[in-house]
Amino acid sequence: MVETKPTVSVIIPTYNREKLVCKAIDSVLQQTFLDFELIIVDDASIDRTQTIVNQFEDIRIRYLRHEKNAGECASRNTGLAVAQGRYIAFLDSDDEWLPDKLEKQVAQLESVPERVGAIYTWLQIVDEQGILQKVRQPSIRGNIEQNLLYDNFVGTPSTLIVRSEYFEKTEKFDTRLRCCGDWDMWLQLARVCDFDFIAEPLVQYRNHSEANRGSTNSNSIVEGYLIFLKKHHTNLLKNYRQIGSIPLPQKAGYLLNVGRRLLCHGNKIQHHEAISLGRKYLWIALQANPLSLQTAFHYFSSRLGNWIYPKAVRLENKSKQLLVSILK
Repeated sequence: MVETKPTVSVIIPTYNREKLVCKAIDSVLQQTFLDFELIIVDDASIDRTQTIVNQFEDIRIRYLRHEKNAGECASRNTGLAVAQGRYIAFLDSDDEWLPDKLEKQVAQLESVPERVGAIYTWLQIVDEQGILQKVRQPSIRGNIEQNLLYDNFVGTPSTLIVRSEYFEKTEKFDTRLRCCGDWDMWLQLARVCDFDFIAEPLVQYRNHSEANRGSTNSNSIVEGYLIFLKKHHTNLLKNYRQIGSIPLPQKAGYLLNVGRRLLCHGNKIQHHEAISLGRKYLWIALQANPLSLQTAFHYFSSRLGNWIYPKAVRLENKSKQLLVSILK
């Protein structure tokens, strides 16, 4: 008897997420599309993650465990190494899918040219109680490589489905990256295939503060950004006016975001290289859009000293919160 391979391999990397991983798994098992395997890669958790996974009695689930903690990129590579599906989908263990996510993505992949190798979706951002905060609606398709250099608009791996053959043309997830690992992979894929999207929010991204989370841990952010920027932005800072099709003010906004992120987290851990590079990004953003008061505020605040800039950012955030409360 010939064993048939699943259409989709779903990969969930997880580490110490006993309170959330069950919801992620449930959201996969509740999919209207049924022909998948679910590969859960436990990155050496020390909580009850393994016990919780073992409670699910579904033959489509495969549980793998690292003996030592290796990071999300290594965990995704472990899943890729054993995946058998024609398509690969990722789900972070603190996110959830809406029930028809896989069905709609598979249908779209099977209706577009082979050159389209990856499809992402819009997503809902929810708080720790599951209350909707906002909806992200990125809408760039085709050859997205140059525009993707400015910003990871594709976003969390939880939104993506990819033809497995295109992963074979990449160097896999860069295990040096404790942050920006997904952004790096989307750039690798964008060099070998086109992207498309579904204009529906089919993923719930949980916005929560977790000490070891790559998106909130300052050491991870600084380390990851410095490696990523050296890897991909060598030519961008010199030639940003020629690279990409997005409007110049929008490019400036993306460069501002990178500089602000480097400065905020660099100041927090007193990382001088990140602080210096952050100022450079702010200066280039100001050159790209000299009429932006926000960019000017950030750049000149950063020049007043490392102890001034964090205070300026807090002042900006409080002003935004006050404005939002007034408008309500």
